[in-house]
Amino acid sequence: MAEGDKKRYDTEMQSYTPPKGEKQRGKKRKQVKDPNAPKRSLTAFLWFSNEERGKVKAHNPEYGIGDIAKELGRRWADADPETKGKFEALAEEDKARYEKAQVPEPKDHEDDDDDAEEDEDE
Repeated sequence: MAEGDKKRYDTEMQSYTPPKGEKQRGKKRKQVKDPNAPKRSLTAFLWFSNEERGKVKAHNPEYGIGDIAKELGRRWADADPETKGKFEALAEEDKARYEKAQVPEPKDHEDDDDDAEEDEDE
């Protein structure tokens, strides 16, 4: 009996279309990223890392990616305030660039309109 029910269910589901307005179940789709959107701003540590990474690799060619990251973190922690200030200034400039490049996205009100139409029908 279970096999017959399973076959019947499968054949019915092949031609099934959900009613309008009913949300589909399952995995949510990932939002498509705008390829023209500006890149995020870099933090002071990332500016520091970009500058120091080559030096760390040159001094320690046997280091792997994780070891280099640990060494960069140690150097950042030991850096004097003058050095950190230089990179924090770069980070502030980059943050200003990013905020200036940001364009407010228009909100889609299509979902709200559909809900309003359904309320009128009821």
